[in-house]
Amino acid sequence: MKSYFRKYLSDSCSTEDFESFIELATDKKNQNLFEENMSEDWKDNDRTIETPDLSPTLHRIHYELNKTELGDSKTRKLVFYVSRIAAVLFVPLLIAYFIQWQSRSSGIEQTIVTPLASQTSFELSDGTLVWLNAGSSIRFPSKFTSNKRIVKLTGEAYFDVKKGSEPFIVETKHVDIEVLGTAFNVLAYDNELPAITLERGKVSLRTESNQKQFLSPGHQATVDTSEYNITLKTVDTHLYSAWKDHQLIFKNDPLSTVAEKLERWYNVEIEIADPSLLNSKLTARIEFEAFREVLDLMQLTMPVDYQYDKDLRKLIITRK
Repeated sequence: MKSYFRKYLSDSCSTEDFESFIELATDKKNQNLFEENMSEDWKDNDRTIETPDLSPTLHRIHYELNKTELGDSKTRKLVFYVSRIAAVLFVPLLIAYFIQWQSRSSGIEQTIVTPLASQTSFELSDGTLVWLNAGSSIRFPSKFTSNKRIVKLTGEAYFDVKKGSEPFIVETKHVDIEVLGTAFNVLAYDNELPAITLERGKVSLRTESNQKQFLSPGHQATVDTSEYNITLKTVDTHLYSAWKDHQLIFKNDPLSTVAEKLERWYNVEIEIADPSLLNSKLTARIEFEAFREVLDLMQLTMPVDYQYDKDLRKLIITRK
């Protein structure tokens, strides 16, 4: 195994070598040997070099593995072990976002976009941490130079804002959020009502009609985009920010909401053929499960059946 392991790390193994390596690595009898090889390489490795944050790449790895949607238990087991190996060895795959630089009168502006079925995280020039959910984009200056720190969001993002004297403003299509230092989640997809969920600190909301509202920790504000009324409620904030830790949590959520989130999470089209199913409830926690596994779970816990065309990536849900 050692020779396969060295070839793999040096990117010099053939397809046959790689297949042999995976077969050996996924055999329980070789688990200790595999871990010893990893440990030996770790000790020999020069860790003085700064390691980049490859968590977006790792999430993409899991997505690509899940997307295969293979059904038999042996293959699922292989996929599970390959994903674990990938997590340790940082196999390079397509990064889950791309960056566009544009010249603006105010300086350089940066746009980060996440495709469906992926998330990413990064740090702004002021030290603010941002997590960007699937199918989202955010635009911001490469360096904040004015008396306001303004970012423009479409989709969903979680912000852990670095406290500063200049207000931090998130502009969305229907509502703007202003803070000095706080942590909060913003949902602003075009096909959903905007929702702001505050974990800590304090935020001020202003709608297109200039209605204003302050938000306290543990509360969520939902904006009616037709009348621009703001509705407040107390929530478990973790349910709305768990996605940044690659978890999708449903707690007695209607199938209509579940379908919207699954569409972005797995990059599929979902049609609910029977409208009477829209309010059927689901409670579940999803973390790197293959799409087929999620469908099987729904079939077991809800009165639903389904037809899935993996070539078109379209799911039709019917009543059981």
